[in-house]
Amino acid sequence: MEPGLYPVLGPPASGKTTFALGLALEALGEGKRVYWVGLPHQRPYVLRLLGEKGAFLGLEFLSFQALYYRVLAEAGRLGPLLPGAGRVALVGEALRLLYGEPAPGEARLFARAIAELKRFGLSPFALPKEGEVGRLRRVYLAYERLKRKALDYDDVRHLAGKVPLRLFPEPGLVVVDGFREVGPLDLVFLKRLSRKVPVLLALELLPEGLRPWKTLSRRPLRQEVLALANPVEEVRHLLRALKQALAPKDLGGEGLRPEEVLVVAPEARIPGLLLLKEEFGLPLWDGRERSLGETEEGARLLALLNPFPTGRDLLALGFSALGRKALRLGLVGEEALFRLAREEGLLEEWEAFRALRTPGEDPLAWAEEALERLGIREKEPFLDRLRYALRVAPKDPLPWWRSLLLDEALSPGPPGGVEVLPPLRAMGVRAKRAYVLSFLPGAYALGEREDYFLLEELREEGLLARLPKRLRGLDPLFWEALATRGEENFLLYPEAGPGGAYLPLRRGSRPDPLPPSTPLEALPGEGFAPPWPSGGDGLPRLEALRRFLECPFRAYLERFPWREEGPWRRLAREGKALEADPQVGPWLRRHRDHLEGMRFYTPWPRERFLLLLDGVRWEGRVLHLYRLLPQGAAPDLERRWTEWYALGLLLRREDVEAVWLWSWPFLEDPRPYRAKPFRKGDPLPRLKEVREELKRALAGWKKGVFPPRPGSRCFACSFADICRKEAL
Repeated sequence: MEPGLYPVLGPPASGKTTFALGLALEALGEGKRVYWVGLPHQRPYVLRLLGEKGAFLGLEFLSFQALYYRVLAEAGRLGPLLPGAGRVALVGEALRLLYGEPAPGEARLFARAIAELKRFGLSPFALPKEGEVGRLRRVYLAYERLKRKALDYDDVRHLAGKVPLRLFPEPGLVVVDGFREVGPLDLVFLKRLSRKVPVLLALELLPEGLRPWKTLSRRPLRQEVLALANPVEEVRHLLRALKQALAPKDLGGEGLRPEEVLVVAPEARIPGLLLLKEEFGLPLWDGRERSLGETEEGARLLALLNPFPTGRDLLALGFSALGRKALRLGLVGEEALFRLAREEGLLEEWEAFRALRTPGEDPLAWAEEALERLGIREKEPFLDRLRYALRVAPKDPLPWWRSLLLDEALSPGPPGGVEVLPPLRAMGVRAKRAYVLSFLPGAYALGEREDYFLLEELREEGLLARLPKRLRGLDPLFWEALATRGEENFLLYPEAGPGGAYLPLRRGSRPDPLPPSTPLEALPGEGFAPPWPSGGDGLPRLEALRRFLECPFRAYLERFPWREEGPWRRLAREGKALEADPQVGPWLRRHRDHLEGMRFYTPWPRERFLLLLDGVRWEGRVLHLYRLLPQGAAPDLERRWTEWYALGLLLRREDVEAVWLWSWPFLEDPRPYRAKPFRKGDPLPRLKEVREELKRALAGWKKGVFPPRPGSRCFACSFADICRKEAL
């Protein structure tokens, strides 16, 4: 091939990589050197494809950044490099100099905007001076001054297009593959490089003004959409299918190698999927990128820096006695942990923890000692981020240090089994068979949304027209790419979840059940489950019967006094003693007319249940019923039974003329249910509903069995899935 730029255009699964591979092998056969430029996570995949063709010499896989570094190094222009965390820190320093103390999230917002501007070759002077864009302009200018001679990623890209272009050894072919599109600075560099060597550019979307040298069409692939009942059944079906695909043929499997299978899943679902790999005996490999703080060593440091330490943090740092007790009680924060240590006689362990997490006068010396005690060998990456944090917040660097540990993803190592990839890392790689989990619109999206600083209208004016639009509707192309990651593609989705039914991207059919794939699934009969609790003595409260219809097991547990005493019960017990309280006293005096004569938590036994009235006050023949709530709680009379049932009984009495219903959150004003009281003869449709529901609840309560009833209500349950733990 002669020097020049050879654009290859094709949709996903059109064979662009295969076509590029053929040209690369042809060049290697002629003794030429080949540079293959792609995304970093593509390297194992490309080298494996080449290895399957036989032995080869002369091909080097590079990312764009590595290629730019090489160009600058050959030209003698490579300076000190500024990583992503350093960019955020310098932007934070610029914000502090201009506008006062910034938050890490604010600095990231500005850093992302500056990175986009630099990536498209725009200086601060291309921005307007007014409004939030004007703030971005000033921060951008200050960032460039603070950076001095250091080079961030976009400086390297910009310089590579200007310095003398000398590559040693010089390639005979450059292949650029795996990108959906390339930016203008990358394109300028490739055009410049193409004057010396042939450059093959394979893309799904060509930049404006670039004509394709070759156009490829999509190849026919097998696609099967499978609908499962819920997310749990979906995951277990996937794992059974993987077990069958990897099992040897003589055992009834398909005999696929791990590298021939690929799983794509939403990032939030990957941890749950990996938890089951031991049960199913599958070699699943986590393909997510992790930040420095998400490594094993980084997690220990984050536990040390947590501003609200937990029992889990104490356990991670080796303070096991106090950590276990705090974890069991669910305590969070230094004050709660200190009180626990004092009550349990563990003050020595608490003081050791406090001494470890309290920096001295020299934060760097303290940090180095803390890293040593935490068993972190490679200290320099962590200390580098502390130095950046000290530039932004010299007086209180720890929150910034914690935040910078979560910046800049670390690429995982080479795959060690079946790759489980988040959607963006699945781009550019393919397999013989691919499974896509949760193939739903909400699960897979590019997150296109208007930019905070530069709205879509601004991106049409002057120099800013170089910037791409943020709302381009590329999700369908993204879904097509995900659905074609393999020669055979199985797209799974759950029909419904805790929030209700899901709308799939494509309608599928129910798959045939697969054979058991774990020892637990293959065990004969049913496993042991302890019996559910039965009813006890005494009359149930009316609200317990209401909750019984929602979840019998929760209603059973709530009969035991496990909660802390509420403020209204304390008021009922202590009475006037609370008038000396600076917060409660003025409130009591303001509402004396409501509180005088009130009877708190009055029991009213009936034949088969107990009415417990929160607050009752008489004014002659007028009765006031109060629903007493915690501070800040919303009124809940519409869903309760007690007040409505009591209202129906009271309006039958001759000594009652009218009844007011009130909702009263603690330290707030009482709110009447309606502007007038209830009188004899008033319609009470809610009471009719309560009586019908009560009949069903009493019939169930009489049986005396309290099994759990899972549903969306479980998200608000305060018993932390204890019903599932009891059933194991």
